[in-house]
Amino acid sequence: MQFDWEDIRYFLETERAGRMALAARRLGVSHTTVARHIERLERSIGTQVFERSDEGMLLTEVGERILSHAREMERTALALGDQLGDGRAEQLSGVVRVGAPDGFGNAVLSHILPQLLRTSPGLQIELVPVPRTHKLWKRDVDIAISLDRPQTGRLIMRKLVDYDLRLYGAPELLTDPPRNVQDLTAYPFVGYIDDLLYTGELDFNRLIHPQLRTAYKAATVKAQLDAVRAGAGLGVLPCFMAAQTGLIPVLPEEVQFNRRYWLLYPEEFRDLARIRRVADFIVDGVRGSPAQFTYDPQ
Repeated sequence: MQFDWEDIRYFLETERAGRMALAARRLGVSHTTVARHIERLERSIGTQVFERSDEGMLLTEVGERILSHAREMERTALALGDQLGDGRAEQLSGVVRVGAPDGFGNAVLSHILPQLLRTSPGLQIELVPVPRTHKLWKRDVDIAISLDRPQTGRLIMRKLVDYDLRLYGAPELLTDPPRNVQDLTAYPFVGYIDDLLYTGELDFNRLIHPQLRTAYKAATVKAQLDAVRAGAGLGVLPCFMAAQTGLIPVLPEEVQFNRRYWLLYPEEFRDLARIRRVADFIVDGVRGSPAQFTYDPQ
């Protein structure tokens, strides 16, 4: 039995997207084109690979059986494309989508990634926020920056950087600074929206004191930074974002946190030169200036 690689490519994108319409948008083609490739694949196999339902396109038992083989075909095809280009930086091409938490993406990656295009102009870089758990296996992103280290999954995991966080407040809110953690209960706080908190690693206010009053909640750390600067309340912020803002650290010896970013990408991308190039560039750029991620009492 012979398969057309284009049919397999459309099969994989439909499985990841869950719907033909979304697969079509990702591939830059019409819904009809996607349907035609899926139907041709099913005719060559002699049975359906997807069940059409209200929940979207669900793999049949046959579809599940061919999925791993299709992914291996994709990995081989992508690696071959890189090798035919000799893997040299000036010859690298293609799209690499990087997903990162908004604070790290806006404050760090938005400054680092554009520099990569000077030496690898054939690449197309996409930087997207990942406010919730990323879906590397669905190819929402090619490379993910994560606070959590996954315990399962076929992923390449690289420690990116440790970073410090401290409690900060605007000067006008701290005319009579708190002397201890108990005093903090008298102040309004800024924090995350509970049901949008995508990792317990960020639930700082509860860790400081169970009776803190969170007066202003926002889904992104940038919005929280703006609220703290406006005097809406005290808030725990990454030092790499709060530095040079005029905010005052509050009880920095008593209230301190340290978290870690991980860089992740699927194991089947191990041999793809463009993925390795972007991943290495991020790691080198972040590790090249470690001081910005640590708390400076000065």
